[in-house]
Amino acid sequence: MANKFYQREKEINGKKYVAQFNGLSAAMSAIDSSYVSDSSSNMSLVKLNEYILKNVIVEPKGLQIDDFDDFDELNEVIAFGQQVMQGKFRDENKSTDKK
Repeated sequence: MANKFYQREKEINGKKYVAQFNGLSAAMSAIDSSYVSDSSSNMSLVKLNEYILKNVIVEPKGLQIDDFDDFDELNEVIAFGQQVMQGKFRDENKSTDKK
């Protein structure tokens, strides 16, 4: 099966965000790299959120956690990014697929 990368757009608080699915192995690597330490089963929200903003949210580019004024908007953008990162988007908005 060929690997296909997809992009999805979503407007959140009047701003357009584009998230890109980079494959399931990238999603698994993101989770693996987000643990607090090699011997811990605790995940770092900062590490995971920074990964999503850098590697999954492709527009606007260069987003950082401190670019957001409140947790509500940050959490909504991160939740959107996580859904796309995990491949939970294929049944909606097919017109923006980038192959």
